[in-house]
Amino acid sequence: MKEYEINEDTMAIIPINYYQTLVKEMDNEYIIDKRAYEVMEDSCEYYGSTYKGRLAAAKKMLNSSYKIPIIIEESENIIFFPSKSSLLEDCCWINYNFIKKYEKFENRVKITFKNNEEIEVDMSKLSLENQISRSSMLELISRKRKINKK
Repeated sequence: MKEYEINEDTMAIIPINYYQTLVKEMDNEYIIDKRAYEVMEDSCEYYGSTYKGRLAAAKKMLNSSYKIPIIIEESENIIFFPSKSSLLEDCCWINYNFIKKYEKFENRVKITFKNNEEIEVDMSKLSLENQISRSSMLELISRKRKINKK
């Protein structure tokens, strides 16, 4: 598969190698012939912005500059966070809204999604907790802005 846009069922974007990415949805899995970063870029553009634009907005909203979660699509609150620097080829992107639970697993973390599917991610439990916290803060700021507009 060459084209894919992140949607409300997308749980994770996981690099397989430099040229392919595994996309996990609630009920499906796809192998995409693109890098994970490109899937993120294409999805942001599909929903009307650029990856860099969404990243800049999230940086400003969170007053932070490293491993920033981003809002892919506002109306469905689709928020993904990186497992490590987004510039690294092995960076996974996780939809924070699908995380059911997580636990330390050796020197990694095991994430269980709402559909009870599990993945292991190369990051510490503390780093994951920080990413969940940042994503939650981003969601809160975004919701408050929507409410204040009304």
